[in-house]
Amino acid sequence: MNRIVVCGLVVVALAACAPGGDVVPSVATSPLPVTNPPPSLVAPTIQVELSATPALQSTATVAPSCNPIKIMPLGDSITYGEGIPSYGGYRNLLGALLESEGIQFDFVGSQQSGGEALADPDNEGHPGWRISNVRKAIAEEGWLETYQPDIILLHIGSNDLLNTTPKKQPYTNLAATSEDLSGLLDDILTRLPETHIIVARIVRLRWGSDSNHVYFNNAIPEIVASRGGQVSVVDMQDILIRSDFVTLYHPNPRGYDKMAHAWLNAILALDLGKCAP
Repeated sequence: MNRIVVCGLVVVALAACAPGGDVVPSVATSPLPVTNPPPSLVAPTIQVELSATPALQSTATVAPSCNPIKIMPLGDSITYGEGIPSYGGYRNLLGALLESEGIQFDFVGSQQSGGEALADPDNEGHPGWRISNVRKAIAEEGWLETYQPDIILLHIGSNDLLNTTPKKQPYTNLAATSEDLSGLLDDILTRLPETHIIVARIVRLRWGSDSNHVYFNNAIPEIVASRGGQVSVVDMQDILIRSDFVTLYHPNPRGYDKMAHAWLNAILALDLGKCAP
């Protein structure tokens, strides 16, 4: 009996809400079995009518999506990850940090290293290379046109400062090294004017920074500032200590991890946004 009363009242309520006055008489047909239902039976009927309305509303949302940010790690053996190549250098932790920030990315480059530890081992690190080697390869091998990076992480100059003659006498021309860096930035921006380049003040040696090292690093901020908003600098000169090195020139995993944190902060400062997974 209770079921009959509730259903009858729902029908009447729906008929009263129907558009057009000519519809109401056709809905009210036979009398209900109970003329005066107790209040306890009427209350549930009203509740059913009210609770049905929100059920028709959709709360689904569509998250925006975008293409992964293409990041080219560019430089010499430190970018490649020498010291413990299987670790993947700073790219090991940097990839995990980017993921934890919700940033979709793709490391790009013609080189691969650290495949044992990295799902994405691509990079453009070349052991032993000087700035002039990078400039020549950009012109002759077309990396930039091939990979079209959105961000370039540039750590270069260590070999320019360390090269010596066969008699172990330094022949580094510091002015020429700074000019080469300026030319490299111009080479990149000419080909990819929308790419952002983050230039590192390069890490020290195991024994510390010598005068050449300090001179070169001190020249970098001015070089970067003269290139406008598409180029920025990250200071790595003093982030490592002696125990962060596995060789005279190359960091151990702890040292590379410190570099990763520095790169992450520089990338986040660009405020490039995040891709939805």
